[in-house]
Amino acid sequence: MNFKFWIFLVLNLTILATLMFSFFEPPSSYQELRRATLVKENIENFKFFQTYNGEPYFTKPPLYTWLASVFVKPFSFTPEGIIFPLRVFSIFCYILLFLSLIRFYQKDWQSAFFSIIILLTNFRFFSFINRIDLEPLFVLFSFLMFWSSYLYLFKSPRRLYQYLFYFFLTASVFTRGPLNLFYLFGLLVYGFFTKDKRIFKLILNPFGWLIFIVICLSWYGYGYLVFGKEIFQEFLNIDVKARLVSEIKDPWYFYFKYLFFNFWFCFLILFYLFYKKKSYLKERVFYLFSKLKEDKELLFLLTISFTPIVLLSFTGKKYDKYLLWIYPFWGLLFSKIIIKNFSNSHLLKKLFLILFLTNLIILGVINYKNSTTFSDKLQNIKKEIISDHLVFWQKENPIIVFYA
Repeated sequence: MNFKFWIFLVLNLTILATLMFSFFEPPSSYQELRRATLVKENIENFKFFQTYNGEPYFTKPPLYTWLASVFVKPFSFTPEGIIFPLRVFSIFCYILLFLSLIRFYQKDWQSAFFSIIILLTNFRFFSFINRIDLEPLFVLFSFLMFWSSYLYLFKSPRRLYQYLFYFFLTASVFTRGPLNLFYLFGLLVYGFFTKDKRIFKLILNPFGWLIFIVICLSWYGYGYLVFGKEIFQEFLNIDVKARLVSEIKDPWYFYFKYLFFNFWFCFLILFYLFYKKKSYLKERVFYLFSKLKEDKELLFLLTISFTPIVLLSFTGKKYDKYLLWIYPFWGLLFSKIIIKNFSNSHLLKKLFLILFLTNLIILGVINYKNSTTFSDKLQNIKKEIISDHLVFWQKENPIIVFYA
C-alpha cells in the first residue's frame, strides 16, 4: 500500500469537500456568530483589545481575533463575506496540523497515515475542521508546543527547542486561555517515571517563563488598568468559577466517556490486543509495565495524553471540546501501537478509510441541514435589524449584533 499516495488523496478529498461544505453553510450557532462579530469589529476599527457590540471584550484572549482578521480582511466587504473566509481559516489551521504531523514523522508515511486517519475518524475532532471557533488554532499551537518538547527530549536538547516550547505555549494560552497548562503536569509525570533531568530543565526555564508572563499578563494588566476589574467578571465567573470549582459538577468520568466514544474503533483494537496477549494476567501486567518503561517514547505519549484528562476530570462544568487539543497526542499513541502490532494488515487500513468516508458524509449531511435550516431563519431576522449600536435589556442576540 502506497501510504504517501493515500495520505495526499485523503487530505485533498478532505480539503475539497470541507471547502465546498463551507461555501454554502451559514453561521450555525451563537458561538460562531460571537467569534465572527469579534473579527468583524476588529477589522472595522482595530484596537489593542477586542470589542463585542462596541464594548471591551476580555473573556477570551485576542490572538485568534488578530490572526483571523488579517486572514479575512481582503474579503470583509459585508458580514456575509466574512463567514466563508473564517471557515477557510479553520481549515487552514487543520492543514498546517496535518502537514506538521507528516513532518513530525520525517516522512515515515505509514506512521503519518495512521495518525492522520485516526484523527479524521474521530468525528468530534473532524467536525471542527471548518468551525468558526478558537479550537483549530488552539489545537495547532498546542501540537507545535508538544513537538518542540518532543524534539528537546528525544532529538537534541537545544535551547532553540526550549524557547519554541514556550513560544507556542504562550501563543496557545493567548488564543483561548490556560487550558493546555495541564500539559506541564503530563511532563512532570513522565519525569517522575524516567528521572529524566531534561524535563526539569525544560519546564523550569526562567527566560521561557519570563516570555510567557510578560506577554500574557501584559494583556490582562492592560485590561485591569484601563477598564478595571469588572471587565473580567465574565471570565472569572464562567471560565474559572463555573468550569473549574463549581459545586454543580458533571460526572468525573465525563471526559473518559467522550474519549472512548471518539476513539471507539482504536479502543476496540486495544481491547483485542489486551485479550489476545492475555494482558489481564498478573505476570503479563508487570511485563507490560517494564516494557513500557523501556520504550520511553511510548511512555511519553501515554503520560502527556492521559494526565491532562485525569486532572480535567476533577473540574466542575465539563465540555467535550476541551479534549480537542489532546486528541492529536492520542492519535500518535494509537498509531504507534497499531503499526507495532498490525503493520501488514490491509483490512485494518481499509476499515479506517471506510470510517473516514463515513465521517465525511455525516459532516456533509450536517452542513447541508444547517444551510437549509438556518438560512431562512437568518433572512427573516436580518430584515428586522436596525443598523446601529444596540443595547439589550438582558442577554444579547448574536445574530442581531453581527448583522447590525
